Amino acid sequence: MTLQQLQYFRTLAKVQHYTKAAEILFVSQPSLSYAISELEKELSLALFERHGKKIQLSAQGKIFLTYVESALDQLEKGVVTIKSLNPLGGAVRLGYIYSLSNSFIREALLSFYSDERNKHITFQFTQNVNSNIVEALNVGAIDLAICPKPTKECMSVEIYRQELYAIVPKDHQLAHKKEIDINELKDESFALVNKKTGLRWAIDELFKEIKMNPSVTYEADECNALINFVSLHFGVSIIPHVPGLEKSSVAVLRIRNPSFIRSIYLAWKNSKRLSPQAAYVKDFFISNFATQNQR
Repeated sequence: MTLQQLQYFRTLAKVQHYTKAAEILFVSQPSLSYAISELEKELSLALFERHGKKIQLSAQGKIFLTYVESALDQLEKGVVTIKSLNPLGGAVRLGYIYSLSNSFIREALLSFYSDERNKHITFQFTQNVNSNIVEALNVGAIDLAICPKPTKECMSVEIYRQELYAIVPKDHQLAHKKEIDINELKDESFALVNKKTGLRWAIDELFKEIKMNPSVTYEADECNALINFVSLHFGVSIIPHVPGLEKSSVAVLRIRNPSFIRSIYLAWKNSKRLSPQAAYVKDFFISNFATQNQR
């Protein structure tokens, strides 16, 4: 029985879905399945009951989970205590959504490491969609999250406001413009990210505010797919500025009246004690970015 197996079991027990748990743990589904299978063999019992694609904890699994959570909680507290003995060094596990890579994250890291006192602190980065980043924070796979939609179980502070842009085909009637009123898209068909993403939630909320009901004909998991859809004339879209967007085969338009802006938050688990390094990074983000963006 390994620590990794117990961590895998705890996460799978919480989400009760192999694919979802694998995404949160950033491992392949076969690796997760094998780890759980080996754990069940060692215990000589089934921890989960399988009903097609759905799973749920068995009676024995529910009992085992209480002990696993207690053991992992004590171990995590021990790790924090040991790390506190070396306050100048150590890695901070930071998760963030994909679209921040070449914008806010780059800016924040340049600012952080411009101070020589911070050179001993390193990061373990995780990129994913909002739901997986938040779940990774909830199960303790990361220390801090930078995301648009933290849950009520998290403490959070707004640290960035991300502008969203309209993209249209290069030969679209609006393609020659640099900016547009959002109402100019009211009769268009839209290709948007799917509803499980924080970006879609933000876009839907912005449309609600202006009482606009867009016709969504295509959905995708991520922004690069939407760029391809728009270039193929499958509709228009709204996305943040992602790497390579300006060089793509679509026209990028700023949105006005109103601008489409979504809030990005720094989040951490309310019930979990942060390591000195993670607490220091949290305080750095808040002191350097929160006040200037909350206006």
